[in-house]
Formats: sequence, C-alpha cells, structure tokens
Amino acid sequence: MLSSRIGRGLAAGLVAVTLPVLAGCSSSGTQVAYTPSDGVWTNHGNLRLRNVVAVAPREGEATLVGTIFNNGSGADALTGVRVPGGQAKVGSGTVPLPARGVAVLGDTTSLGTAVPTTLTGAGLKPGLAVPVTFRFQRAGTVRLDILVVPRRGIWATVPPPGGGPKPRLPSKPLPG
Repeated sequence: MLSSRIGRGLAAGLVAVTLPVLAGCSSSGTQVAYTPSDGVWTNHGNLRLRNVVAVAPREGEATLVGTIFNNGSGADALTGVRVPGGQAKVGSGTVPLPARGVAVLGDTTSLGTAVPTTLTGAGLKPGLAVPVTFRFQRAGTVRLDILVVPRRGIWATVPPPGGGPKPRLPSKPLPG
C-alpha cells in the first residue's frame, strides 16, 4: 500500500515537471508565417500582395503573376508597375481594387479572371530576383524583390507575356 502511494506521488510529480517543459516546445519558430511557393508576399496598409512572381518563357520578358487583396473599407486602384531598366504593362493601365475586393494578375485563378500583365527588360532572367514597384492610387508604392521563374513545371500554364492563350497540356503524362 505504501509503495503504490509512493508510485502515484512520483507519477504526479513527473507529470507536474514535464508538462511545463513540453508546453515550452510549442512556442518554437513554427508560428512564423511563410509562403510555401516561389512567390513573395507583403502587407501594406489594407493591401495584401500574395504569391507575386515573374514567369519568363525566355530571357527579357515575363508575365507578372500575383494576387492583391484590399482588406480596407475604401476602394483603391493599382495605377502602375515599374521594373528597373525595363517596362511593365498592366491591363488597360489601371486595375480597380474595390473595398474588400481582390485583383488577380497574370493568371486566372479561383479568385477571379486575371488582368494581363507583361514585364520586359534585360534583368528578367530565370533564377534571378528583380525589384518591382507597385503604385497604388491611395496606398502609395510597394517595392518587392520577386523571383523570375522559367515557364515550365507548375508555371507552364501561365499565359505568355502579352496575354496570349494558355498552352494546352496533354491529358496523359508523356512517357519519360
């Protein structure tokens, strides 16, 4: 009887000591937000730019892909994009961002139809990062260093620069 009381006391003491230690493990760096993709993201005021990447079929030109969320109660608009040593064309020049709305750039997703976006310039080489500046009517400017990826693999269906048709992928895997 005495040994079972001692055993229960030791077990309770062991639980009391190990619980705080185990609880401390849960506050590790796994709570840091990250994007599990090639695209980059940032928050700027009420705007959320997500998964922004340049998809290049060849050196010197790319389709700018990404999503912009306006979490604010007032409308805004993307009025321009700049890339050093190059040019950018975004839709008709202005992309509306309604309050609590979204704008999809470059490739249509479940969030909406894409606004065609084209970047041209010598610095657009797959594997490099290029600084891109977004200009908004109300929110000002946002600068991101975005990755230039080749138009293959998961990026193979992104429309080419200029908003041409998406390539059709084979319905069956090719023998390899």
